[in-house]
Amino acid sequence: MGVSYRIFTTEARRREARSQKPEVRSQKGGTGILPVFCRLAAVKFCAEAMSMGGYRQFRPSCVTDRTYWDGLRTSAPHAAILDEFMRLAEQAPAQPPLPTATDYLAAKRANDRSLLDRHWNADRAQLTALAVRRLARGIDAADGDDKLLNWLWAFLTEASWTVSAHLPGQDLPASGVPSLDLASCEMAAMLAEMREVLKPWMDGHSATLADSIVTEIDRRILTPYAQGVEVWWDNASKRQLNNWLGVCAGSILAACRSLSAQGHPRPQAEKRALDGLRLFLSEACFTPGGECDEGVGYWAYGVGFMCMGLSRLSRDELARHMDMDRLKLIAGYPQRVHLFDDCFYTGNDGPMRTRPSPNFLHWLAGATGVDWLSEWARSGVFERHHLRDLGQAMRLLDVPADGLAPGGPLPPSGDAPRFLPDQQVAILSTPTPRGRMLAILTGGHNAERHNHNDLGHFIIALGNQIIIPDIGAPWYAADFFGPNRYTYLPASSRGHCCPVINGQEQRAGAEAAGRVVQWNPDEPRLTLDLTAAYGPEAQLKRWTRALRRDGAGFVLEDQFRTTAPRVPVVHLIWSLLRPKVDGDGIALGGLRCGVTPRPRDVRIAEVSGAEHRLREHSDKVLYRVEMDYVTDERGELSMTTTFTA
Repeated sequence: MGVSYRIFTTEARRREARSQKPEVRSQKGGTGILPVFCRLAAVKFCAEAMSMGGYRQFRPSCVTDRTYWDGLRTSAPHAAILDEFMRLAEQAPAQPPLPTATDYLAAKRANDRSLLDRHWNADRAQLTALAVRRLARGIDAADGDDKLLNWLWAFLTEASWTVSAHLPGQDLPASGVPSLDLASCEMAAMLAEMREVLKPWMDGHSATLADSIVTEIDRRILTPYAQGVEVWWDNASKRQLNNWLGVCAGSILAACRSLSAQGHPRPQAEKRALDGLRLFLSEACFTPGGECDEGVGYWAYGVGFMCMGLSRLSRDELARHMDMDRLKLIAGYPQRVHLFDDCFYTGNDGPMRTRPSPNFLHWLAGATGVDWLSEWARSGVFERHHLRDLGQAMRLLDVPADGLAPGGPLPPSGDAPRFLPDQQVAILSTPTPRGRMLAILTGGHNAERHNHNDLGHFIIALGNQIIIPDIGAPWYAADFFGPNRYTYLPASSRGHCCPVINGQEQRAGAEAAGRVVQWNPDEPRLTLDLTAAYGPEAQLKRWTRALRRDGAGFVLEDQFRTTAPRVPVVHLIWSLLRPKVDGDGIALGGLRCGVTPRPRDVRIAEVSGAEHRLREHSDKVLYRVEMDYVTDERGELSMTTTFTA
């Protein structure tokens, strides 16, 4: 059953048996079944019905289903979520702040996409909150809710559902020209499911509003999608597929299934969306081993919206349309790279910290049997229940109460060495007197999804604290996904623990690829040949970097060979803690980094997270340690960096 609560009476069991018949989900609530039943049945909740486990197809509950919506208030976790939505709804102004022409043009004029991104995120979150408030309160003749009506109408009829960074030429939206992107596909799903649950309220205001929603969804998204119009990212010049496919195809599938439940099937668009999700799960978007080189944050975004669409399928439909073994493999990826608490190994644009999202993790756990996902969902208080999408919000509210109760932090993943062969990443761990130390060495190539030029980068954590980080992505500027990408510090190799060789940073492109020389899980030790990361200007003949565990610490070994003698090499180490030069090494809080041989010079640069608009570190000062070396007369340099507590 698709809701959290069941009423265990004879009539309730009959209603459950009839639950897939269209009349039970009548958008007018007017078949006589649900309203009469709600008036006559005593409300009684069963703890067993609120417990997790098994596959649960999502079926949204109409505003007229007061048994469901009023019942949420009897559950403390659900009541707390509703209260958050209520607070956000109260903060919404009477009219939504719709973007102006100059807001759209700011991307082209000033490299500023934030105005439309804010409209996409913050303003839609308020629309969602207003819709949830109406669902929670029900239809009230004395409270017509003109605020929600105005917000809904404004979003329905605005010039475009696409954000400025994804419009052709970052120009004004072209009238009559379809433009499909993340934001517009999400909006199609949001409005379809909003109509599904709020149509009786809409009909109380207008005889045309509900039909206009269908018309706009078709005109802007479903008809062009069914006819083969490409999503912005999926075109000939940007053929590398990524989380976009999961978000867009998942959203469109949710919209199609919602409209079908309302008597408006869209089979061509639905078929293409299902085809897209099968492609999303393939090696076109994830590695052969199910790894996600975009990081867990983007895994959650793409997989989360995929689940929003797939959750509308029955178990049999899901198994018929999707490769369940492949889905399970991909569902297990976050557990493979979990470090501690809400921290995961991540490279490229992804954040190292990703908060759990119960709105899809419990469903995915039930669909695949990857129970760890439910443990992750319970591992902390989900702080932003006011999600930007009504579909996410309703699925969150549909999670049984025990799935929303915090279960404490996830336990550390243990000291067994882990290796991600497709990304050439080793995750090593060892106990120390100051707590567990983690060391990560990364390879791969410099044409990954949301790529950073970061071959050979390493990450160190001690006692559940990241000390040598991956600094992640900046808040996106309009030109970040273009030729200027690597002029931004976080995407360049100078924003990572990667050497500068003969004054040269790493180059971008698939030819800049690492090669695994050795992976020995028994020692454990990973050795990578990273020579191809640099162009000919670096005068580099060979560079290998190895990471191995050494008792209660780790050793990083670098071997350089250049085509000429006395080529300068700068060894870079990034830190979230203020470094202190300490003899032959550097102290980073409780972590000591010993370097052999002693560098010719050591410089410590302060880097403002605010200046570089770092998403995860905007309020911090970071530190870049630069250690100068030169190769010898034979063009050789051997360097060892030790990490001890």
